Amino acid sequence: MTMYGKLARVLAATALATAGLVGYAGSAAAGTNGQQVTVSTRWSDQIRMCGRNQYDQESCTGWIASPNLWTPVPGWWWKGEVFIEGWRHDTGESYYGYCDVPPEQASDWTECHLWGTL
Repeated sequence: MTMYGKLARVLAATALATAGLVGYAGSAAAGTNGQQVTVSTRWSDQIRMCGRNQYDQESCTGWIASPNLWTPVPGWWWKGEVFIEGWRHDTGESYYGYCDVPPEQASDWTECHLWGTL
């Protein structure tokens, strides 16, 4: 094998090792730039959330079914005040609430206790 071939193999191995470390660092840094949210609901069949995401952009989810006492909203990372709207099918009533989501904490999840509101 030529010197260039050996160099190419070393560089390729180094790149793979570095990529593995970068991937690991990303997952270890979770919970430091926004949180995923789980919402307690009492009357709402569906909820949707609006607020600032991890990129400091305003965004909203679509309607999410909330048939249980707690509704997790995975894949959305929030920080700051989040507006949550609930809706009940059988009465057509809307409910509204707010939740303060810390930008950093030890966990990836924040619980929004809106049992009496939503």
